[in-house]
Amino acid sequence: MLNRSSRGLLVVGLVLFSTAGVTGCAEIQKAAEGAARSSGNERLAKTIHGGGTLIGGLLPIGYEEEQTIGQAIALQVVARYGGVYDQPDLTRYVNLVGRGVALTCDRADIDYRFAILNHDSINAFAAPAGYIFVTRGLLKTIKNEAELAAVLGHEIGHVTQKHILDVIQRSKQIAGVAETGLAYANKNPDAFKNVIDGAVKKLLDEGLDQGKELESDRLGVIFASRVGYDPTAYETFLDRLRTLKGDDRAFFKTHPDFSNRLSTVRSTISEQKLKATGILLADRFSRSSSGAL
Repeated sequence: MLNRSSRGLLVVGLVLFSTAGVTGCAEIQKAAEGAARSSGNERLAKTIHGGGTLIGGLLPIGYEEEQTIGQAIALQVVARYGGVYDQPDLTRYVNLVGRGVALTCDRADIDYRFAILNHDSINAFAAPAGYIFVTRGLLKTIKNEAELAAVLGHEIGHVTQKHILDVIQRSKQIAGVAETGLAYANKNPDAFKNVIDGAVKKLLDEGLDQGKELESDRLGVIFASRVGYDPTAYETFLDRLRTLKGDDRAFFKTHPDFSNRLSTVRSTISEQKLKATGILLADRFSRSSSGAL
């Protein structure tokens, strides 16, 4: 018969086993907690429970959880940027271009949704699970479909690389939150809101790490060029944007400087041997946006 100390060691063994794989982890953790309490060791039971929460915070965020997060962030983006712009034909066009680019990306197995925000600022955002937004002001600065494709490709890159999910994963670990899916949101709305608010603050106010932005610049050019668009169109767009934004401190608070971005785009075109196809489709962009902006 096991004494209390031996039973404690057995429970610890169960906990170590539970960390070895994801499948059945919750069930094993629950059994280990129960065994600890049966042995009269409440302190060990609490340690196991806390360890399970920590382990959950370290596990990758699944797609269903990502959808819940993406929807929550998307709602805040829409509310903060004047709502969705009511131009169905233009929205349909942006979706056609965006989904065409998304088919070439490294995560083409999920749905991508594109919307226009009714705001004059020049900006674009990507929320997890493929929720992508461009402002009306940004569309006004674009001259052709190839530029639009590269801009949307940049945002798609944030989704494929799970950039905002990296931020949320760190927040979960710090907060000791094991999950952030729909069930958790319903059960712990305040804690869920804190995680989402932190992600939105990073996305809209502080900006992602410059390395992540430059990575998305690189991917945007690659994804758009796979469709056949001229990769130099994005270089032209960024150069125009540099002239428009000048030394706008608010813009550079959330974006790298244009010299680094242009250098990244040019080196990507060279290293990937992307050819200047001359396919810009300026007329189609003009027809689709005429009178709508």
